Amino acid sequence: MMKRITLLLLCLLLFATSLVPVSAQERRHRSRFGRKARTAAIVAGGALAGAAIGHGRGAAIGAGAAGLYALNRGAARRHFKQSNRRLGTVASGTLLGAGVGGHGRGAAIGAAAGGVGSYIYTKKSRHYRRSY
Repeated sequence: MMKRITLLLLCLLLFATSLVPVSAQERRHRSRFGRKARTAAIVAGGALAGAAIGHGRGAAIGAGAAGLYALNRGAARRHFKQSNRRLGTVASGTLLGAGVGGHGRGAAIGAAAGGVGSYIYTKKSRHYRRSY
């Protein structure tokens, strides 16, 4: 008897979801966040996720990785100045390197390597070059 009731509820749920009109493609939904606030929210979310997984070092790794992603998206390329994106990318690389490096001297070496590597990336990447 329990299997029949479960099957009946499942069928009713499937039927109810098929009645919902598909109107999501008719209009564009604007986000509540601005473009720069969305970038900040991505970085904060990465830091929170990293902190939940790996405490202090995880927060640094999560924030650094999310910052690298967020500042190299198409929306960030359009709405941030080149110098601000470069500064944010180098800071994110430094933070990521420090998180991966560990504690003490390893963190300092990792931060230096991450900062230098991300600066070289911004200088060599085509997304950071000015096109006149």
